[in-house]
Order: sequence, then C-alpha cells, then structure tokens
Amino acid sequence: MKLIFINLLLVFNVTISSNSAESLNIFFKNDLSFIQTSLNTINNNFDTSSGNIYRDKDNSIKIEVYEPFKETYSIDNQGIKIHDLEFDQVRIIDKEDINNNILEFIYKGFSEEKLNIENLKNSDFKIVDNESSYYFKFIDKNTLQIKYKDNMGIENLIKFFKK
Repeated sequence: MKLIFINLLLVFNVTISSNSAESLNIFFKNDLSFIQTSLNTINNNFDTSSGNIYRDKDNSIKIEVYEPFKETYSIDNQGIKIHDLEFDQVRIIDKEDINNNILEFIYKGFSEEKLNIENLKNSDFKIVDNESSYYFKFIDKNTLQIKYKDNMGIENLIKFFKK
C-alpha cells in the first residue's frame, strides 16, 4: 500500500511540474508588458523599470524598456544586442557571457527535465537553478509575478501582463 501511495505521489509531482513548465512556456509566447521593481540598498529606495516584450517567429525576443531609460534589447542565438536610445549607443553581449537566468528561461523556455521545479501552493512554485531561487506566481491567467535575488544580491519583483 505504501509503495502504491509513493508511486502516485511521484506521478502527481511530475505532472504538476510539467504543467508549471508548460504554463510558463505558453505564457511567454505572448506579447507582454512588464514592471520590474528592485530595492536599491544604497539609497533605500525602490527602482522601477517598465516596458514590453515581443517574440518573433524565429524565436528571437525584443524587449523595449521605457523607463527609467529608453533601451531596446534584442535576444537571439548569438546573444543580446542592447541599444541605448537616449545616447544612441549599441553594446553586444555574446551568449556565453549572459548570466541572467530569467532572460535565458524566457528565451530558451522552461524545461521540467532541466529545471528543479518545486510546487508551493495553488499557483505558486519555485525553480532552483545553480543555488538561485526564483518564485513564480500566476496572479490570474493574464498576470505572472516572479521574485528573485539577482547575482548582486538585490531583490527583484517582475510582473508580466499579457497584452
């Protein structure tokens, strides 16, 4: 009896994880707007940026940031092209030098085989990747929230909204 219960629990857990990854992949195929808030520990203020995310048919991604600075990010198999619109400067980061897991998750997709997905409650779950934890919550079918600490230890909260 215990063995049957354990097997059912394992199957249920795998199903939930794949549903979480599948839900994220479906969500990020949409055109989205976002608001990112992070705690600036230097002046103890919250910094906010906002913009839009678009995915092209070739799976490349374009991110338009409107505030606090006007920038565009083009993400593809080669890496990231950052265009500072205010100073008309362009910088390119090769894909080997990208250390932002959120961008990589959105670009490559979420895979239950490659990621450690832990369900917390209801529509909340956590992905642990290389000692970093990312907390996901579907607020509703059109809104997703991600909370994480970046590589500098700064708390970030990003809300994505379907357009």
